[in-house]
Amino acid sequence: MKIKNIIVLIVIFLSLIQCNKKETKMSYSNESVSFDNALAAMYFHIVFREAENAWAIVDTTDYKPDTYIDPASTETAYKKITYTESTKEVTIEYHEWETNDYLLVGTITVELSDKKLYRKDGKVAFVNLTDFSINGQSVVGESSLKYKKEKDNDNDIYTYSLLNGSAIYEEGYSMPVMISGSISNARYERIEGGETLPQDDDLWTYSGIMKGMLRDTPSLKFTNTVSTTFNYYDINNTRRPGTLYYSMNCKIPRQGASQIEISERPNIIIFYDCSGIHFDSTTEIQ
Repeated sequence: MKIKNIIVLIVIFLSLIQCNKKETKMSYSNESVSFDNALAAMYFHIVFREAENAWAIVDTTDYKPDTYIDPASTETAYKKITYTESTKEVTIEYHEWETNDYLLVGTITVELSDKKLYRKDGKVAFVNLTDFSINGQSVVGESSLKYKKEKDNDNDIYTYSLLNGSAIYEEGYSMPVMISGSISNARYERIEGGETLPQDDDLWTYSGIMKGMLRDTPSLKFTNTVSTTFNYYDINNTRRPGTLYYSMNCKIPRQGASQIEISERPNIIIFYDCSGIHFDSTTEIQ
């Protein structure tokens, strides 16, 4: 399928937030729909990525009850990973911690049913957030990562679920919900970087369906689909897979597309490159 009438967002992904706050519920534009969904995709990916990496780190220390401090930490900006043997929990504490231009504050907890389960088929880690924010926006919710082995595939694969009640709030204290949603049995696959502990060389792919609501507004219930079977043409007329590709050197997915469906509105297709997001609001997936 070829996307027609591409509308390129004039400003890059991260700078849209100030404009987005000015939108009212009655004038909620396709640009804002695209932005909020793209932001949610990135924020929840960051939580997944951070939880998976922390699980890997405590596994390399043979689940020793100790605290690992990221080498880039300072007195005022740090990331600490602690494994508690009695509760089998990995706790990640962030204080003004910056990762690929996102500022993380708060705590992520990774609950393990037992130790020494990393990269074991069918084993699950449960992820919880406590007073956690990204770029000043509160992120709440719970998720799970289930490891999956596939025949003739040595890549790390996870089945990912985001539970109901997960949400991102506007920046500031006691601000309204920007977007809420849930994901059931999505797929993450690390196709590069699985042999090294640092995240810098990791390349993850993602496909799945997120369902939720924008601005706590029932008329803005949405379904955001990232499909492995959907192919699109980018702005250079190059055929690309719909699957999202995440790497640490991009602030957003560096490649891929998703379709957003909202009742009584034309479908919106968001597609990504490393420099920004683009959308089309008239073409449907064939």
